[in-house]
Amino acid sequence: MNYGMRVNTENESRMFQVNRVHDISVVDVAGDLSRHNVRQLEEVLRSFSQCGQLNIILNFARLSHLDYQLVRRLADHIVTFQCEGGDIKMANVNSYVQSILKVMGLEEEFFPSVEDALLSFLEKTPDGELQ
Repeated sequence: MNYGMRVNTENESRMFQVNRVHDISVVDVAGDLSRHNVRQLEEVLRSFSQCGQLNIILNFARLSHLDYQLVRRLADHIVTFQCEGGDIKMANVNSYVQSILKVMGLEEEFFPSVEDALLSFLEKTPDGELQ
């Protein structure tokens, strides 16, 4: 599915792919997310924050493993974006990754699809339209 404009990350290597839908950035995350490659994801998130792109969807459809030690860092990024007036939502989280997130105390809502996550952003806007 093509969500809109495609942006290549510096060290994409099939791990992260960024697409834009109006004012929402969709980050496709693939493979294993570990402490060895989490900095690239954090750089992507930091660049969104610096550019004022505060509505993010992490699409975990192709994520096979998440290092449990990264859950706190992910939660910190979610809180930061929420404090800045945006949000980070997670979509297509498989049961294995979802269990890691829940066991480590992340109580965020998991959306069954990117489309559902996009719709949840619409519900937050006063006129129900994307920017």
